[in-house]
Amino acid sequence: MTQAIARELLAAKRPYTEIEVVNLEQGPEAIESAYDESRALPGLLELVQKAPEQGFDAVVIACFSDPGLDAARELVNIPVVGIQEASMYLAAMLGSSFGILTTLERRVPVRKRYAAALGLGDKLAATPVLDIPVSETVGSLSRMKEIALARAREALNQGAEVLILGCAGLGDWAPELQERLGVPVINPNTAGLKIAELLVDLKLAHSKVRTFQRPRHVV
Repeated sequence: MTQAIARELLAAKRPYTEIEVVNLEQGPEAIESAYDESRALPGLLELVQKAPEQGFDAVVIACFSDPGLDAARELVNIPVVGIQEASMYLAAMLGSSFGILTTLERRVPVRKRYAAALGLGDKLAATPVLDIPVSETVGSLSRMKEIALARAREALNQGAEVLILGCAGLGDWAPELQERLGVPVINPNTAGLKIAELLVDLKLAHSKVRTFQRPRHVV
């Protein structure tokens, strides 16, 4: 999955953007639950904290659950982008409603809560379930693409005008699904990258006035 994400981002980045795609040395193989998210956080936050001193201008957390996003923003002064948040806000700009293709049934409530927390709950029209483990999402799986196509059409019938691929491993399906469906289909990985590039270009980062103040006990 890390290699697949790297290929997508290298193809989408601006010519002057330099990218390093890294994976945690320790943690869950995939994030499919709150428990998995918690196991990933120590390694993820360590990488984020080191990013500015390593010369990076921004960080993108390439997991659709946006694990540790607020904590990461507290730790550094550079932009930290979550691909779920970026995708939802982008989708809200492209249509009056959107749907999220979700890997597993258990993650549907998480998507709904997140949309509501962002103030976009009334725009989330559908969360069709692919019923596929995260670790099996990567690759040109013709059968799974047909299932995704069918679920996406269900979402459109339920009122969605824009579709989000709700897993980092699904990102490379976006061009084909968009062409076949005739509606915007958002690759969350490239959405996160483009928001990060925009923030860097505009010299913007997260406010440190209240919410994302640096924790007092962090050196």
